[in-house]
Amino acid sequence: MNRDAAAPPGPFLLFCPSIGGGFPRHSHFQARELASRGVMVEMLCRPDFPMTAPPGSYRQVPCLVGVNGPGLARKLLRVACFVVNYWILAWQILRRRPRFVLMESNTEYFAACWAWPHLLLAALGRTTYLANFHDPAREKRFGPDWWHRLTLRLGFGMLRGGLVHGGVPAGADIPARVSIRSVPHGLLGDAATSRPAFDLRERLGIAPGRVILLSFGLIADRKNLDLLIAALPDLPEVELVIAGDDVSASQRPSHWYKACAEALGVADRVHFVIRYIPEEETPAWFGGADIIALTYNRAFVSQSGVLQLAVLWDKPVLASSGPGPLQEAVETGLGVFVAPDSVPAIVAGLRQLTGGWRPDPAAFAAYRRHASWEANVDGLLDLARSLDRAA
Repeated sequence: MNRDAAAPPGPFLLFCPSIGGGFPRHSHFQARELASRGVMVEMLCRPDFPMTAPPGSYRQVPCLVGVNGPGLARKLLRVACFVVNYWILAWQILRRRPRFVLMESNTEYFAACWAWPHLLLAALGRTTYLANFHDPAREKRFGPDWWHRLTLRLGFGMLRGGLVHGGVPAGADIPARVSIRSVPHGLLGDAATSRPAFDLRERLGIAPGRVILLSFGLIADRKNLDLLIAALPDLPEVELVIAGDDVSASQRPSHWYKACAEALGVADRVHFVIRYIPEEETPAWFGGADIIALTYNRAFVSQSGVLQLAVLWDKPVLASSGPGPLQEAVETGLGVFVAPDSVPAIVAGLRQLTGGWRPDPAAFAAYRRHASWEANVDGLLDLARSLDRAA
């Protein structure tokens, strides 16, 4: 760890409109580490942001808006809130005058409706925009190619720097003028030291000796949950637990996967817990599981936040993705990596994990040392200082 003796750059304003998935946890721990370096940090978030800032750490400003729940009307309101939050960010930049703005993630969605004040603020040169590039290669696109290129140009137009996890993947949409630092994702907490809130097998009625395969987090198409379900007829000893919330109307909902399980005759071995899983329950889910599923499709070329939880409990993972940091991490001894988008590969990988594969505690310990928040924020501060010098 390299804690620079020079005065830390800042202040930082973090923009975190999400309340589900891994982004809130990532932003929270990143802000906490920044604050521990003596950096002044404020985070714009929603009032229902799931993480609490420790006393004496960074400051949460719950001024962002959002709408939860299903239905077309709420979906339209969510889009409106998405756009409004970027205008709130622009106003807060004018009020607070931060030296750096750090986005929770890169996005270009609806940029034609919100990018303009940020392009102006960036052009004035008082504030430098940075982003965590969790998804540098954009899989999901709205509209024709010309519209996608325009929204990318607008949505990324204010950015001067960013963080990636591993190398910049082929096909990444990061403009060449954006300065990039490669940093570890950062572990999502220290919950492994906490006592589980409940016994997972007892709660779900899973008998001793059965293998619990856990898919954790938002229900998203790219996780290939349908392929996991399709693998179960060939794996009679495996119970699949899907714990997390439906992500959006654009993704297959949980009831679609329930129908898949019923059609294949394995509904009694697929356990759905469809809700947000709070941080205090994490030890029960990961402590009680035998294997963690990270079976992303081939378009996924980034790092997985769920891996940063699995390694806290030395839990082996079954993983797939396109070439990238997830594959590199798993192949250091954290589990079995298989070809993406393949039921036979999933079956073979699970048979390997249940047929004698044993985790190496040293591999998990080495990964935890590498994937530290100290290293993440070292890279962030180095990037900030280099942009300051170039200004």
